Amino acid sequence: MKRNMMGFTLVELSVVLLALGLILPAAVIFWQLQERQRVTTVQMDSQQQARDALLGFLHANYRLPCPAADTAGVEACVEGTDPRQVGYVPWRTLGLPRPEAGALRYGVFRQASAATAHEDRDLAVARDRMNPLRVRTPFPVPRNNDAPNDEAPPIPTATATLLGVTYSGDDTAPLNAACNLSQNPPCPLGVAGAVNLIDVCLALNTASQTLTAPAGTLGTNMRGARRSVAFVIAAAGMLDADGDGRAFDGANAAASSADPTFDAPGTVVTSTYDDIVMSASHAELFSELHCGAALSAISHAHFNAATGAFVLERALYDYRDQLFVAVKLAESDVAAATAGLAGGAASVADAAKEMLSATADTTMSAGARAVQIGLAAAGIVAAAVGLAAAVYAEIDAIASLLEAERVHDEFADRTTAATELSTSVNRNTLTADAIGH
Repeated sequence: MKRNMMGFTLVELSVVLLALGLILPAAVIFWQLQERQRVTTVQMDSQQQARDALLGFLHANYRLPCPAADTAGVEACVEGTDPRQVGYVPWRTLGLPRPEAGALRYGVFRQASAATAHEDRDLAVARDRMNPLRVRTPFPVPRNNDAPNDEAPPIPTATATLLGVTYSGDDTAPLNAACNLSQNPPCPLGVAGAVNLIDVCLALNTASQTLTAPAGTLGTNMRGARRSVAFVIAAAGMLDADGDGRAFDGANAAASSADPTFDAPGTVVTSTYDDIVMSASHAELFSELHCGAALSAISHAHFNAATGAFVLERALYDYRDQLFVAVKLAESDVAAATAGLAGGAASVADAAKEMLSATADTTMSAGARAVQIGLAAAGIVAAAVGLAAAVYAEIDAIASLLEAERVHDEFADRTTAATELSTSVNRNTLTADAIGH
């Protein structure tokens, strides 16, 4: 009996293998796309959490954290003898609950200045950079003496000096008792308690003035040019796309403290590159921290207001001195009117004497000199009119003197108020600088 053989024929087997050959690559590609999407989502979420933690650290410590030397996640600010600019996200220092953040590469902009604090751009160092130029407020307090007023405010000059640290370390009494207007600067420099977010804003502002990253400072490759950035967070893609045995590809793998250069965010994914880069420029971080209004106020508006109050104070004292001169002129007018009044009285007396003389001459000459009496009478009338004018001038001069004295005395209250206003505005300016508002 012949047995029937069951199974695939060679043709059927070929068809199955062909179908598998078509389906499997597509399935593998689909799996890779799905897995890459999943990994990308996880990495971007981790990057965003790290970015939020960096900003929280910045608000709390007035600096960005230094990179970690390894994936253990503890910041290490020095690499050998130089500042560490590139490493890994310091997730332990930041208090992140996700250790996978330690696999992210991290770079921070560091450009220190040992010469002047306001030019320091090391974002990983908390430093008192904000020491505005300030015209000194008059001291001691001016007094309302009559002119010449030796205790009037000094004439404003263009000479300015660095303010220094106004913060005392005590939030309830922020002004530093060590400030002395006779010093230059009037307040001490380098007090740690004076550091605040304004100092970070100043560093971001000065660093953003240079678009191209200076040699040796953090930057990203943007179409062949290195652009300055405040910080970079780089995540390795799913694969070692360039096949060099390192998880990171391109410039992200080679970035170091000696050459802190990363690839730019949005770099196209290719067969040799699949990293994800997140960065923040100095201008972007400046805007995010709302530095514009704060820095403008603390470095310009407050001190301009204080200088304006000082100039107004001096102007009021100068005007009061002019009023004092007006009082003296009024006193001179009174004296002149008194002299005119005395002269008028003398003229009346002289005219009366001439009348008596003319009357005697007319009597002795049997009326031949009668005309002298008429002339003498006219002289008496003229002298009387002059005397009346002198009386009016005296009354007017006295009234003017009283008015000048009244205005002068009333304006003294305004100069006192100007002094108090100038002192108050200056104190508010120092307080605003001390607390960073």
